[in-house]
Amino acid sequence: MTEQSNVVTLRLSKRALQRLQVIQTIEKTDRSTLVKEFIEDGLRKTTIRLYSAGKLSAGRAAEILDISLREFFELLEQENIPVSWDSAGIKDYMKTKYGE
Repeated sequence: MTEQSNVVTLRLSKRALQRLQVIQTIEKTDRSTLVKEFIEDGLRKTTIRLYSAGKLSAGRAAEILDISLREFFELLEQENIPVSWDSAGIKDYMKTKYGE
């Protein structure tokens, strides 16, 4: 089952549109796909930044990104971001996953 799409209108400056078109040409993709990729990249980057700043728990960050906690830890590792292992959410996850 595919997720239903919603239409969002976006206004870009002429310069921003030109820059987008350059990447679109290089990537050989349509504008909609490219903008969706930019949004996903931005969500990932912002979520990691918020986690690093202590504004999100690892569990909540994983929820926002729609990935498992394990996948979020792997993402942090790829980005060389330290994991705050003293978090109660992580301890609960580890206990549930692996026992005491």
